[in-house]
Amino acid sequence: MSDLAGLYRESIRRHAAEPVGYRRQIDVTHQYEAENPLCGDRILLQLNIVNDKVEAVAFNGEACAICMASASLLCETLPGRPASQIAELHDRLHSALEGGQALDGEESLKPLLGVKPYPSRIRCATLPWSAAISAL
Repeated sequence: MSDLAGLYRESIRRHAAEPVGYRRQIDVTHQYEAENPLCGDRILLQLNIVNDKVEAVAFNGEACAICMASASLLCETLPGRPASQIAELHDRLHSALEGGQALDGEESLKPLLGVKPYPSRIRCATLPWSAAISAL
């Protein structure tokens, strides 16, 4: 296993074990519950958005390690950013997982690229991001 693959795997494990934003109480302005029946993932994603700025993100539910880690990374990445940027981040992540564009400038999301060799797990990695878009 390459050092990079090990680093990605460790980051996913860490975020899945101690997810950022999991069951956190925030003032919710937008929310959406999404599920992936193929894996059994079901999460409720909650956003606090003020003047198009993401103030806080939280989630709840049951999901596989990849989905939990992705939701954790989303909760870590989005605060302070414009809400209008969420769809762009989702599209870039999805494209990178499908073998397209790189995630340049989004170092925190690169651990999710470990899913690339497993196409059936791409939905696990993108579910929280899709939920954020639907919440808006």
